[in-house]
This record gives sequence, C-alpha cells and structure tokens, in this order.
Amino acid sequence: MTDAPTRAQFRSIAPKRVHYHEVDMQNIVFNANYLMFADVGITEYFRALNIASGKPESAGFNLFGPDHDMMVRHAEVDFRGSAVADDMIDLAVRIKRFGSSSLTSECAIFRGDQLLTVVTISYVHFAKADTRPAPLPAWFKDMVAAYEVVRPEGV
Repeated sequence: MTDAPTRAQFRSIAPKRVHYHEVDMQNIVFNANYLMFADVGITEYFRALNIASGKPESAGFNLFGPDHDMMVRHAEVDFRGSAVADDMIDLAVRIKRFGSSSLTSECAIFRGDQLLTVVTISYVHFAKADTRPAPLPAWFKDMVAAYEVVRPEGV
C-alpha cells in the first residue's frame, strides 16, 4: 500500500478496546480479528449516517429495504503494526469508491496516531429476488458524498 491513510481523512471514527479473547498467544490481535474490527467500524459508519441502527428513525440494519441487500465481494488487509490486549484503538471508516452496484470501504485502525492496519472491503448491492447486482440508490451516494471528508470516487 503506497498511500497510507491519515486520521484527518475520516469523519467516522469509533473507539474500541482490544479484549483478551481477540489476541493470540503472542498477545497481539489475531489477524482474522481485523476483519471483524472493520465490520464493527462499517456498522458504526452507517449508524453515524442514521441509516442503520435499531433507532425508530433509521431504516434498521437493512440499508436499502427488504428487497435489497449487500454482501462482501473482496477484502484486503494491510498489516503495519500490532494492537495488544487492552489497547484502545480507533476504527476509522470511509467510503473510498462507488461503482454502479458496488462500494469500497476503507477501515484504518489506529492506536493514537499510529496506523496499525488498513482493511479495504468491496461490497456488492443486489436485489434479493434474483441475487443479481443492482444499482446503488442515488440518494445513498449523495448522502455519503455529503458526509465524507474526502469525496469518494465515482460520485
């Protein structure tokens, strides 16, 4: 990864404590847990947009209604440092890019200002009826573009 993200590029930053069950025998976060951390971060991102929460004023946890959903298509993890048990880390998430039926998120995991890991996940939006990719709603792209510090590609 050539361009390291900085905290200033993110509006959605959720704190998280590293728990004992998330580390391995070396007392560092087990590598697969970084994907779980990114999932927590993207949930907090959508909660910040007020489109995914248990609150009555949100759409619930299904962003696009009962007939549509999203699934992971591709994930990459770039390890740069290690978090250890009881560290306070920050899950900084942004939407980097939109395709016609997809979006790519970036979760930069920081301990203070130290970048530990970057998790990039591409999601595909699809219609449940035929499980075929479906265009992302324009209102969603506009909402994300208005929220982001750095405008996503493809808006």
